[in-house]
Amino acid sequence: MSSTKKVIIVGFWICIILFNAEILNSQPLVNANATVQAKELKSFLDSVKGKKILSGQAFEDVNENWLTIISNASGGKQPAIMSLDFMNSSPLRVSMGTNPDETTNKAIDWVKNKGGLLEMHWHWDAPSKVTGDKWQAFYTKNTSFDVAAAMNDVNSEDYKLLVRDIDFISERLLRLQKEGIALLWRPLHEAEGKWFWWGAKTGDACKKLYRMMYDRMVNYHKINNLIWVWNSYGTTKENWYPGDDVVDIIAWDYPDYNAQTGSWSQYQQLFGTKGKLFALGESGELFNPELLPQQPWLYFITWAYMIKDPSQQNGKNTDSWINKVFNDSRVLTLDDLQPGLKAKAGTSQILEDKDGNGKEWVTLDASESSTQTGQIVSYNWSVLGVEIATGANASVELPLGMHEVLLTVKTNTGETKTAKVIITVKAASLSKKKSFIASSTEANLGNSAANAVDGDYTTRWSSVYSDPQWYQIDLGAVFTISQVTISWETASAKNYRLEVSDDGASWKTIASKSNMLAGARTDDTKGLNASGRYIRMYGTERTSQWGYSIFEFEVYGKESNTTGIFNAEMNRVKLYPNFIRRTEKLQIECTSDLISSNFRIYNLSGQVVKQGKFVENITSLNIDESFSPGMYIFKGNGFGLQPVKFLVCALHKQQRTLVVSC
Repeated sequence: MSSTKKVIIVGFWICIILFNAEILNSQPLVNANATVQAKELKSFLDSVKGKKILSGQAFEDVNENWLTIISNASGGKQPAIMSLDFMNSSPLRVSMGTNPDETTNKAIDWVKNKGGLLEMHWHWDAPSKVTGDKWQAFYTKNTSFDVAAAMNDVNSEDYKLLVRDIDFISERLLRLQKEGIALLWRPLHEAEGKWFWWGAKTGDACKKLYRMMYDRMVNYHKINNLIWVWNSYGTTKENWYPGDDVVDIIAWDYPDYNAQTGSWSQYQQLFGTKGKLFALGESGELFNPELLPQQPWLYFITWAYMIKDPSQQNGKNTDSWINKVFNDSRVLTLDDLQPGLKAKAGTSQILEDKDGNGKEWVTLDASESSTQTGQIVSYNWSVLGVEIATGANASVELPLGMHEVLLTVKTNTGETKTAKVIITVKAASLSKKKSFIASSTEANLGNSAANAVDGDYTTRWSSVYSDPQWYQIDLGAVFTISQVTISWETASAKNYRLEVSDDGASWKTIASKSNMLAGARTDDTKGLNASGRYIRMYGTERTSQWGYSIFEFEVYGKESNTTGIFNAEMNRVKLYPNFIRRTEKLQIECTSDLISSNFRIYNLSGQVVKQGKFVENITSLNIDESFSPGMYIFKGNGFGLQPVKFLVCALHKQQRTLVVSC
C-alpha cells in the first residue's frame, strides 16, 4: 500500500511518520566512496524493506548440502542470500592446511553464475595465545588473547597480528570488489555475547577493533564494495553499537519474536531513529512471513545445520515448514532476483475436514506467477505425476493427509518452471475450542491458555518457569482417544505424561515421554486406546530455562458407547495421502485391536487384488506390478471399519517413500 493511500485512511501525522521513515531508510551508505554495485545493492534493499523479506542460508563449509535440503523440500526454491564464513581463510587455519581462497571462489560463483546475493562473516581465530582447540580458536574459552591490551598498544605484537589478519582477509574482499561484487559484511558478529574473543573484554575494546577494521579496510585498502552490518542483542545485553558512521544495517542473531518485548521492539527502542535497516543475521527456525507486517525485517539467514528437520541433531525446520516459507509470496528467493518466468504455487495450507467425510475442498492459487517475456499459457497441478487440476486458480478435493502439490507453469515461448505447495487435510480436533485449565500462565506476554486450543498455529500458551506444569482440557463428553498431537514452541517439555480422567480428579497415564528433543517440535502420539472426558499434559521437566509453551494441543478419537466413527481421521484403518507409485512400500499403521485380523484390497471392478494380515501396528505392503495405475479400495475385517480409497500411479524416475497411516 502506498503512503498516499495510508494518509487517506489514518491521517496527517501518520503521513509525516511514513515520510520520515522513507527518508531514514533511504540513507546513503556510510562509505562515501562506495562502488556502484554497493549503491545498487543498497537501493534494492531499501526497495524491499517493509514489503518483502529476503531469504538466506549460512554455510560453515562450502561443501555442505543445505541448498539441496531446501530445494528438495520447497520444489526447487533456493535462498536469495548465501552466507559464507571466512573462517578457513584465517591465517591460523591456513597454517594448518586450509585453502584460503575456497570460500571466495564459492562466493564469486554464487553471485556471478547463480545471480544470488552475498553475506559474509568471519569466525576469526585468535591471532595468538591459543590455549585450547585450534580449530575453534575464535571462542573465548580457547584463547588468552587480550583484545583490550592489544587495542591499547598499537606498537604491541598482538596489535600487529590483528592488522596482519585483517589485511589477509582484505585481499579476499578486494578480489570480490574486482569481480564487481557487492556484499553484506558482518564482522565481529555476536560480540555482545562475549563468547568470542573479540567480545571477551570490554565493549570499548570491541568498538575500537571494529572501527580500526573499518578504517583499515576502507581508507587503507580502499575496499568500497561492503555494506557494513553490526550484530546487536538489543536491551538483552550490553549495547556496544560502534557508531552511526560505520554501520549500515543492524542485525539480530536468534531473535525473540514477542510483539511487546521481543527483538523488533528492542531495536525500535534503541535504534529506531537512526535510519538503519534491521535484519536477522542468524536464525534457527525459518522466519514466519505472517509476522512481516508487524516486524518488517529486511532478511533472515538460517544458520547452517539448523535448516535440517527437528528429528535430526540441532535441526529446526520440517520439510513442510521449509516449503511453506520458501513458497510464500512475501519471501524473496533466488528466482525472484533473476529475469524470466517465475512459478508461484501459493501458500501451504492446513485444512480441517469439517464434515468428517475424510476429504476437503482446497483452492490452489498460482496468480502470483509471472514472466517478463511472453505470456503464461498453462498452469498444471499434479500429485505424484497425476494431474489433479489446471488453471491459475483451481479447486480440488483432497483426502486426509499431507499432499505435495506440484505446479508446472509454461509460457508461449516454451519456458517452463515449477513450484510446490504442501496441502495438509486433517480431521477436526476433539479439543478445539473446548474448556481448559492450566497450572499457570506466563505474565504480560499475551500467551493465554486459550491459545493452545484455538486452532491457530501462530498463537501459544506459555507457563511460568518452573516444574511441574500441566494443561488440562474438558472434552465435554467421554471419548475413546486414539491420537494426541502437541505442537511445541522452543520452550518444550523434556519429560511429560499424557493422562486421562472421567472426573477431572483421578488420573490415568496413557503415554509417557522422556528425553525429548530440545527446541520447537511436534509430538504425534498415535495408537492410543484410552477413554476419558478430561485429558492433560503433565510436564515434569523442561528442555530450557523457560516454561512450557504449546501452540496447539490436539486430541483425536471417537465418542464412546457409540457405533459410529466420530470422524474420518479416527477410522482405525485409513490411508493418506492416498497417492503411491508401483514398487513402493505401503506402510499401514493400525490400532492394536486389529492385529492378527485380515484385510483385502479391491480394484474398482470388485476383484481382490491383494489380501493380507495386520501383523503389528505398522505393516508394510509392497505395491507391485499386480497393481495397475488406478483407484483401489482397502477394507479391513473389523467392526465399524470404513473402506478407504487410494490411488496407484505409474512408475516415475524420481522415486520417493510414501507413508500411509491408518
